[in-house]
Amino acid sequence: MRIRKGIAAILCAALLAGCGKSGDTGEIDQMEPVKGKYVESSVDLPEELEGWTVKQLFTAGGKIHLFALKAEGDRTIAGEWELQEDGFADVTRPWLETVELPGGETRIEAKLMQTREGGQYLYADYIREGVTEPGTCLWKEENGEAREITPEKWRTFNEEWGGYEAVAGIDVLDNDTLLAATYTSLDLLNGSDGSVMESEAITVPYDTMVSDGENVWICSSYQYDSPELVIEKCPEGKYSQASAVTAPDNMTGAKYCIREDGTLILAGEEGIFSGKESPGTDGGMTWEKLLGGVETDFGLSGCWCIGLGAPQDGAVYALFQQSGGGYRLRRYEYDPDAVIEIIEELTLYTVRENYLLNQAAAMYHREHPEILITIRNVYSKYEEETDYNAVYQELNTMLMGEAAPDILVLDHLDIASYAEKGLLEDLGDVVTPMEESGELLANITGAYIREDGHRYVVPLEFGITMAVGRDIRAEDMLSMEKLSEFLAGSRDSYMGPQTVGELVEKFYPYFCDGIVADKALDKAALGKYLEQLKKIGDNCGIIDVREKGEKAYNMWDLASGAKLALEDIEGFNDCMFPLAMMDYIQGEFAVFENCFLPMVQTGICTKSTHKETAMDFLAFALSEEMQVSDPYGGFPVNTAALEKMAHSDRSEAEAEASIDAEGGTIEFRISDFSKETADRLVEVCKGLYRPVGEDEKIREVLTQALENYLKGGQSLEDTVQRIDDGLKMYLGE
Repeated sequence: MRIRKGIAAILCAALLAGCGKSGDTGEIDQMEPVKGKYVESSVDLPEELEGWTVKQLFTAGGKIHLFALKAEGDRTIAGEWELQEDGFADVTRPWLETVELPGGETRIEAKLMQTREGGQYLYADYIREGVTEPGTCLWKEENGEAREITPEKWRTFNEEWGGYEAVAGIDVLDNDTLLAATYTSLDLLNGSDGSVMESEAITVPYDTMVSDGENVWICSSYQYDSPELVIEKCPEGKYSQASAVTAPDNMTGAKYCIREDGTLILAGEEGIFSGKESPGTDGGMTWEKLLGGVETDFGLSGCWCIGLGAPQDGAVYALFQQSGGGYRLRRYEYDPDAVIEIIEELTLYTVRENYLLNQAAAMYHREHPEILITIRNVYSKYEEETDYNAVYQELNTMLMGEAAPDILVLDHLDIASYAEKGLLEDLGDVVTPMEESGELLANITGAYIREDGHRYVVPLEFGITMAVGRDIRAEDMLSMEKLSEFLAGSRDSYMGPQTVGELVEKFYPYFCDGIVADKALDKAALGKYLEQLKKIGDNCGIIDVREKGEKAYNMWDLASGAKLALEDIEGFNDCMFPLAMMDYIQGEFAVFENCFLPMVQTGICTKSTHKETAMDFLAFALSEEMQVSDPYGGFPVNTAALEKMAHSDRSEAEAEASIDAEGGTIEFRISDFSKETADRLVEVCKGLYRPVGEDEKIREVLTQALENYLKGGQSLEDTVQRIDDGLKMYLGE
């Protein structure tokens, strides 16, 4: 569901007060450069790692280790490397060679664990095609050989919930006991035979754990009711004695590790933090920010951290896997001679966190170390609800005061009101030359040119509404007009029963801008759209409410009850599922109404004293280099980036899912689409010509006024008049 903008009336009239900014200019006043900061550097990986899949980076014996697997025919071999003074050395112990791991098409998750005394354990979980039995195993090193000590609990079918225990995290203590987290319990295991010594039920899904030898620190990275990290310290691995650990604000999905002295290192998009327990507190931590995320690879969306280590030398090591393959190892270390010389700092305000913005800010800082773009995210990307009233109040207060942002992302906000009040700069000097050269998709960016010839925002990405159907041609799914004509002649319900609110939510964005002219309702245009909506509603069938837990048909239901579904699609990776479903049902697709969904609509505040830098950053964000950096974002507005991403390798995004099909449940493969389909999507994107509209008040009035009309109890004329009465004052403001 799209998020709708707040009511325009919330905009404060005081915004008209002056556009000059006095006092703080944002310049960093430094008589002389300050020295001493953490810096990022690269560490060469061992050449023989080519062809291996790295599973882990960890610290053992005060040194950084890598653990990797490699398939060789019908078996998989394991390898371990240690970072020494002159580089990595192979330190694989003979016992690992005796571990029996399957090869072929098997997918293996594994972790190598080591006590302070040097004893090693190996956990592995492998999934083989066509095999339903659990492949979860645990081995220990004993007399130079591997002895399996897999807990019987992992091999026992759980009748209560119909499956086997899945291990989410595991680590070892120096007393040769192990703590393992399943999705239902935390189990303390005997390191001699794998037997369960203690088991405690849990309600929080702990997905990672790290041992410092005496304690195990367990972490739940993602919570549905909270995006914050949940970290607990378990002395001797005992959950009953666990104490909660306070994490830095806004840390989500972070990696963490423990130094031997008990210092906790957290690293993620917000930066790298070092924490020590505060004396006399229960889980309280004192945190020091070593580096901002924008200054590290954690700020880049084209790679993700798969391991973190912190030996006692004070450095922090992070291993990153790159999108498209390959690894890189980074070292973060304090350099007393490194110069801190930020001479210009800009603020970017956005309602919702965005990978492309994070990436652009990080990369721009690397190219211009003296400039820092600080991003102010009102909501993280994991939070679903948005209070736009609160957003308007906060943003308006900032714009009226001395803390006005330099760069604004105005998705789902009233862009026209901000432009009319003189709060946004004209972006023509940046965008127009890029359009004229063909660098940008002028059909997308040109839609923002106003009647006065100015443009005040530009979208960095966009989406589409994809219609997929069976027993219906693509040309019959192109618009409301064509769809309504087709459905009026069909006896089958193509989208299934809809409430009035659901039907309005689906279709009003494609006509809400077309029914308003000169601050008044265009009754003739509205009447035409309502007649089309009535035909669509008649085919669906209108219901009053849904039962608890019941949902309207969507793309997942095309293999069973539905024959047509509309879905908002953000980028080429997001196309994979609906196109795979289209192939399964032997259907067709179309982009509904040739509209695009604006994303990351960016403007520059007139109160900024850094307009030139802000413009340069905007051009950087629109460049091919930046626009190809987020494969899971929307479609790029940069032409070369659009074409490159259309034909990029999406194998890492392929997946399998269980879906309901006529006759039962089937395993459904979500694979990449063909080159021909990619070419067609590119051409479709180049042919889009207007953004969808959104207006909370229009949606509200339509929903209230249409119920009797859609059910056949109210005439078209009366319905149009009722809508006009409900909107007259609002539109005239």
